Amino acid sequence: MTETLLRYEFPSNEKLRTFLRLADLFKQLTWFAQQENSNDHRAAIIKYFEIQEVTTRGDQKNDLLHELARFRSCLEPLANNDNVDQESLKETLDKLQASRAELSCVGVRISHLSSQNEFLKTVGQRSGIPAGTCEFDVPVYHHWLHLSAEERKHYLNEWIKPLLPYSNAIDLILNLLRGTAELNDVEAIKGSYQKDLQGKTFTLLQVFVDPKLNMIPKISANRYLLSVRFSGANFGSGPIAEIPEVMPFRLGLCNM
Repeated sequence: MTETLLRYEFPSNEKLRTFLRLADLFKQLTWFAQQENSNDHRAAIIKYFEIQEVTTRGDQKNDLLHELARFRSCLEPLANNDNVDQESLKETLDKLQASRAELSCVGVRISHLSSQNEFLKTVGQRSGIPAGTCEFDVPVYHHWLHLSAEERKHYLNEWIKPLLPYSNAIDLILNLLRGTAELNDVEAIKGSYQKDLQGKTFTLLQVFVDPKLNMIPKISANRYLLSVRFSGANFGSGPIAEIPEVMPFRLGLCNM
């Protein structure tokens, strides 16, 4: 049933917000880079610089290494537990170790990568200006966009390669975190739902909603109370969906 619902995720801390933002940008970057059209590759370049911008604050490498070590320390005591699939556990622990080793070899922070390439540095300096990368502003970029698709993809793959240890680590951490979700079918009365957390913490909150309802969740929470309030989607035209008297949805709390 969950597969047919639209998932919304709400992180509880800034570190996880950054991981989710980067995961989304990495996904878009990879997709655009695999296409053939020059406009798709232009979009890939934009996503590349958005990743640079997101990572200017904080130390993502150390944050990721810490999370990988934390997950490993939580899972290792499960070895030889008869209630745990030992083969799956070993596979997960191996992935954590491999990701940690791969990330430890990274020598340059994401936000500094473009400064090591004169072409990327030039394009990056102009990309923040509206229409700042026109052919008369950055002729070399105009030339790059008119290379063959295979040549552009070759360069894009070269620039993306140093990002892969970060992307792989983030995907692994998010997948493991999502796997801890405690899912419950609940109901919002007149668009409102509250849950007494009784001091229980969560790292990631998931709300699964039937997209046909056109309802958008808004979250507020502290260590004692979780509140979910729904409102009708508004796209600037057309009728706004009426809030149901009783609206079922699925709630997931993730924490390691």
